[in-house]
Amino acid sequence: MSWTPRLLIVILSVIMTVACASSATSNRSTLERSSGLNSTSPVRAAEINTRLGIGYLERGQYEVALEKLQIAVLEDPGHVPAHFALALLFERLGDDGNAERHYRAADRLAPDDGGVQNAYGVYLCRQRDFVEADRHFRRAMQDPFYATPAVALTNAGSCARRAGLEQQATDYLREALNIDGNNPDALYNLAEIYYQQGDSFRARAFLQRLEAQGTAEAATFLLGFRIESDLGNQDEAERYAVALERDFPTSPETEQVRRLIRNDS
Repeated sequence: MSWTPRLLIVILSVIMTVACASSATSNRSTLERSSGLNSTSPVRAAEINTRLGIGYLERGQYEVALEKLQIAVLEDPGHVPAHFALALLFERLGDDGNAERHYRAADRLAPDDGGVQNAYGVYLCRQRDFVEADRHFRRAMQDPFYATPAVALTNAGSCARRAGLEQQATDYLREALNIDGNNPDALYNLAEIYYQQGDSFRARAFLQRLEAQGTAEAATFLLGFRIESDLGNQDEAERYAVALERDFPTSPETEQVRRLIRNDS
């Protein structure tokens, strides 16, 4: 998973699903120590600072985001969304040590939350800890309240591909499509898997389902060019080459197609 605005949506969804549980736990311990309005102020402060931190993170103001999120953790050490957001921020900053520390904290505090487990799995896969990543993806899938299990299945499939477990990857990706038949990442991965297996007809079927959604990415056009070239459909292959030149003239995929065409000349 690359750093995209979708990650911020994940953070916000985690806040909505786990903040109440985190706050309830903290409220009980705080109420034992004091009474009145002050009893909930640390929890409320943590939530406010987390939301502020996410806002700054979304705008690329990482220093201020870090300050707000660290304050949130100081106010409520058990506030899962703050740990989760800090993990993503440190990962963005290239600080794997602190990213891992906060992912572990979020995992410890919310071991059954699908959003947390999926994100931690993606991080572990990037660290090439494939076995542990798969364990967290499976935990994400077991959360009955996780709104997007197809995402965890697709990530598990992509990770299995990186680990060289092609059949396991295919099983995960097909299961993802059983839940969400329009999942673009699952469709692309399966198209690529079948192309690499030499089954270009089946690869084309998955790619066509992807293209029916209006997907227009350089990687998709490159795969389409390869599939149609393999099937001997030069007109269709040329259509993909033209689309690459038109929409992505400076992309590595376009340069790759140029080389392939030159080599065939």
